[in-house]
Amino acid sequence: MRTSRSNGKLVKPMEARAGHTDTINTMTVIRSGMILSGGKDKKAVLTNTDSGEIYQTWTNASEINKICYRNYIAKHSLIAGGRDGNLTHFMFSSEPGDLPNAVIEGHKFGVTGVVSINEQQFMSGSRDCTVKLWDLENQKCVMSQTVNRNLVTHMTYSCNHNLVAQTSEDKSVRLWDPRSLAVVTEFPRKQHIQMYCEFDGADRLYSCSNGFNHDGCEITSYDLRNPRQNKAVRGHEGNVTCLALLPIDQTKKCLVSVSADKQIRLWKIEEDGEHVLKPIWNEDVPLEADNLQVCTYPDGHIIVSGGKGRLIHYQAKVAAQRVILDVQLIQRHQALTQSTSAQAIR
Repeated sequence: MRTSRSNGKLVKPMEARAGHTDTINTMTVIRSGMILSGGKDKKAVLTNTDSGEIYQTWTNASEINKICYRNYIAKHSLIAGGRDGNLTHFMFSSEPGDLPNAVIEGHKFGVTGVVSINEQQFMSGSRDCTVKLWDLENQKCVMSQTVNRNLVTHMTYSCNHNLVAQTSEDKSVRLWDPRSLAVVTEFPRKQHIQMYCEFDGADRLYSCSNGFNHDGCEITSYDLRNPRQNKAVRGHEGNVTCLALLPIDQTKKCLVSVSADKQIRLWKIEEDGEHVLKPIWNEDVPLEADNLQVCTYPDGHIIVSGGKGRLIHYQAKVAAQRVILDVQLIQRHQALTQSTSAQAIR
């Protein structure tokens, strides 16, 4: 793991106290420098990953599998998808000890996908093979669809296409229309469980799979204009648990993935105007979890989370046509001193 350099000198990365005490299951970006995370410790945490400061913490009734952020009419809130099948709505303006804004019961098993659609609605998916559309204000299920063997693993929303992509333990990747809650595309089934998916903001979708010793462990790209699999690559040696698009500068963008093999890998996704998936960097991650998560900010910033609440903030830099990951911040679990700054996201 590399330290940062300033004026040619090595600079020790900043260290801070972690907001979680157990494995972080999910992360989502609020804005550059700010993330929401949810974990096995039943906590949702708002963290400044530049300074390591914990701005706010919420406690859920069960382990948090997935989390989504909502910001409508300057009202900041989150929805936590719990292992107990419930969806819990928390407001950012709440004080420590306040009750959640709403607890919505509706899934039989753990919630493993949740995305915000608009000011009133959000979607959820579960290991009960059901995808639901909800009216948050009325706390009512608007529509529900059950697909046989569709044990949801992740969901992501594209406002550009008004589509929800969803991965499943049945080895499928599906695209949903949130207006009708209909499956508009189901890509050809893969050979391994699909763990996670992410839109690239244009006409591509990426998914990643489980696997072992190079069997599976794939990253797959799909063309949304002519719905089909475009490319599939291997490189990791274990379950590829999460991926994210990484803008390095205003013109370049790559893909970053993390895996149970405890490696972070960077992939080139475009070359000479053509879509590619080529490895450009890999590095060991010193975290103790099989379920590593990753999210990114512009200008090459990468946040990787793991077990025992640990979190690392990297910055990808290009030097001599090579990508190098510099460590900016490390969070480790210690006795937590909580801050609830009301100015955190303004």
